Amino acid sequence: MRKMNEELPRNLVLRLNAWEAGVLMGYIMQGEDETKVALRAVFEQLVDMKRQLEREAGVKKELLPNGLLRVTDARGNTIIRAPYDWEKEELVK
Repeated sequence: MRKMNEELPRNLVLRLNAWEAGVLMGYIMQGEDETKVALRAVFEQLVDMKRQLEREAGVKKELLPNGLLRVTDARGNTIIRAPYDWEKEELVK
């Protein structure tokens, strides 16, 4: 058992499937400001993983004139939805 002043390990590894990662992202995005701050590094890792999976799946994103986002995968499946804040920043670059 750890003593109160003993330092905890700095890096831990979690194993998540895509659905679980999406649920965790959603909880962080909907969380209180303190939660978002505390889990910022975790959220950034999840976003990086999502971007990598989207690249591998051939996903294309297009910001439409009305501010919505068109997301199309390699098979031609298309979803139009409001972009997340981190996607807006990504598309403006």
